[in-house]
Amino acid sequence: MNLIRLLCLASLITAVGLALGCKPKQSAPTTNNAPVSSATKDPASRSPDEVALLDASIKGDAAAVQALLDKGVSPNTKDSDGRTPLTEAAYYGHTQIVKMLIGKGADVWAKKRDGETPVTMAAGHADIVQLLKTNLDLIDAARAGDNKAVQSLLDKGAYVNSRDSDGRTPLTEATWEGHAETVKLLLEKGADPNLKKNDGLAPLVIAVGKGNKEIEELLKKAGAK
Repeated sequence: MNLIRLLCLASLITAVGLALGCKPKQSAPTTNNAPVSSATKDPASRSPDEVALLDASIKGDAAAVQALLDKGVSPNTKDSDGRTPLTEAAYYGHTQIVKMLIGKGADVWAKKRDGETPVTMAAGHADIVQLLKTNLDLIDAARAGDNKAVQSLLDKGAYVNSRDSDGRTPLTEATWEGHAETVKLLLEKGADPNLKKNDGLAPLVIAVGKGNKEIEELLKKAGAK
């Protein structure tokens, strides 16, 4: 009798084990399919246009570069080595293309995987080195409220809407530091009052957050939203 009970118990345990082992697998969690900016996405997923922009910048094809930029292709696309259109145009001495890229927001602080930047890549092309350095210095001058330096750098060809790797511009920095006269100068020179940093903060949001009414009014008059 005990043997029969043991056999029944063994059968029950086996049945339960089989039932548990046959549970259906849970489906993998749904991934977020939101678009990723070309500056941060995997280089392997670059679009054909982004690949074409880098190639055109290397070859010095200014017409193709302009067409692709006008089409909305990001000037900050990177390949697997971290090369950007700007680092390559600087390296090959394509001054016109360097200007085009900076004018569309190319990151003059961009670094390749080996640490090279547009400035170091431009070694041997004095005009491009100088152009890049004026843009590098402009944000610092605006942050310091040095209007004389800001004016001088703009006169030398610095782009008024130059951006660093965090998306900071001369205008966002002058606003953050409360330099109303610098803000006024930058706006007069064509600074975009609605250009946001990478964190989403626009100049007007910064001015309101800082409680600077004078800068807030200057920005609103320039069309800031």
